[in-house]
Amino acid sequence: MALDVSVLTTRAECDEALADLNAELDSYQQRTATLEYASRQATRTLADTAGQVAGLNAEIAAYTAILATPDLTPVLRRQNESKLRRANDRLANLEERGSARSGAARLLAAVDAEQVVAQVAVLTAAKEQVTTRRAALPA
Repeated sequence: MALDVSVLTTRAECDEALADLNAELDSYQQRTATLEYASRQATRTLADTAGQVAGLNAEIAAYTAILATPDLTPVLRRQNESKLRRANDRLANLEERGSARSGAARLLAAVDAEQVVAQVAVLTAAKEQVTTRRAALPA
């Protein structure tokens, strides 16, 4: 990216521009760290939710197998039917929580991350050009 750094006519202007670019770059680098942290948290949450779903599926399968037993007493049948309903409700809640972040939201988060990466590259290139310009100016 070629910028018109000829508008900087003194080393002091270059120093001012570099200070501003550094401040801007710091804010984008902080944002990158925040996005990376959020991504790690989402991955951990997703793994935890997947583990809970697997556990609930096993629990549901066990209750279903118990209810298929032909000589189950009415009391045990009611207890296991109730447990099965609660397990299905917990599973539905987990699945709703997992789908709360839609594909569109995940896509936009990825776009945001790419924009930050691109902006850091632009700021870094600008710093290099201003540094080169500063070196070419008289002291």
